[in-house]
Amino acid sequence: MTTYITKWRDGSTSTSVTLQDAIDLVASAYPEAEIGHAGDLADGGDRTLCWADEESSVDDDGARAVASIRRVVGGA
Repeated sequence: MTTYITKWRDGSTSTSVTLQDAIDLVASAYPEAEIGHAGDLADGGDRTLCWADEESSVDDDGARAVASIRRVVGGA
């Protein structure tokens, strides 16, 4: 079974069944969110970073991200 774990900036986590569900979860918490980047899960990478807005994402390596989404195979 594959799940998607969203790790929030405060250290808490949320589990989603699909990547789209995880993206929707972040977007519901941050309506102006910038989600995704070159080399993210959609590109075969190990995670997708999420920022509160586009401005926060510019030239950021993840330090300003509000969440990251990881794919977990075999459960959490």
